Amino acid sequence: MNTNSYKEFLANCKKEISKEKKFDFSDSNFEYIAADVFRNVEKIKQIASNIRYKFINSIDDSLISFDKHFSENGGNIHWCIAYDDFLSKLDKVLIKNKIKKINLYTSSFSDELGISSFIKENDYKAEPESSDCVIFTPEFGIVNTGSLFLNFSSAYDMEMVLNGSLKIFILPISDFLFKPEETEIFSHLYSIYKDGTKFPYITSMFTPSPVDKNSNVHLFLIDNGRSNVLENQRIRRALTCISCGACKRVCPVYKIIGDKPYDNVFTGPIANVILPFIENIENYKHLCFTCTSCGNCSSVCPVKIPVSELILANRNYFFENRMMDIKDVRFANSVGKMLVSRKSLNKKRWMKVLRLKYFTNSQAVNEYSFSKSTFNQQFIAQFNDK
Repeated sequence: MNTNSYKEFLANCKKEISKEKKFDFSDSNFEYIAADVFRNVEKIKQIASNIRYKFINSIDDSLISFDKHFSENGGNIHWCIAYDDFLSKLDKVLIKNKIKKINLYTSSFSDELGISSFIKENDYKAEPESSDCVIFTPEFGIVNTGSLFLNFSSAYDMEMVLNGSLKIFILPISDFLFKPEETEIFSHLYSIYKDGTKFPYITSMFTPSPVDKNSNVHLFLIDNGRSNVLENQRIRRALTCISCGACKRVCPVYKIIGDKPYDNVFTGPIANVILPFIENIENYKHLCFTCTSCGNCSSVCPVKIPVSELILANRNYFFENRMMDIKDVRFANSVGKMLVSRKSLNKKRWMKVLRLKYFTNSQAVNEYSFSKSTFNQQFIAQFNDK
């Protein structure tokens, strides 16, 4: 791949690899903790997976239903295509309500939308103690009731958010459940697989009140590229992610390179799946090759997303749709033919290096190390000795 983003990614990876780090490749304790909380962990994971995937497959009707219930409850909904559309509408709401101080509870989604930069660049002041205006990211929206499921790190934060004069909630279009009772499973799964704790966070089910005339609640539902993921039938399952980050903590590649090479709020295995579609394929198609196919991410996922399989699906998709560079296609075809040909695999080491160098036109092939003999050759040698 010859894109500048790929070159920058490789350069940043090399910098991170060169740093002295103490890598911990031991297994996580997620499954042990989950086994203490749930009698049948795999069954719970499957239930959670079914709930999230059912929503993703009925997202259009479900969002319309949620909009209806939330509006009937007295809330105001703003639909936004992308972050710039959101920031423009947010600015209008703040100006209309004469807001100068904003209490922003940062999250990965608020970082994705650039709200902190928006506050600094405009005539607003970030004020953590202010109750004039609170911006908060719910964990989920609840389709059947028009409610919002909120997670708090402390009782103080809960009081500040719920008592805010102007409550502004931001939520991606993919983060919904159907019924309030479904939140119990997800609350436990999130605390276990995000922080490795048995006990859920402080939570609240917030529903706007149609009889409260002083209620000033605004919810921004934001796409920001997620529709592109939905359009791909093979990849859309990635949108069932609950952002616990467990896949990153078991990924051998991520443990070495970390967040920096991604230069994005999305990092780790799940980013390798969705970033080419949320951002653009040309600048992020290389991410599907930053995977060893070990399957750790798929095994640990609390909603059973087959992450490693989706990464491989991306590779196939990019090749099938001719989105890869000619050099990459030639290289893949050459290696593929070599791997399925016993005659080619059993050739001498220098011949295999020479063949790869010819097809890739790269000196980097000199760094590849082939064994002196293949398993097939070793087996035949042992058989002959007997």
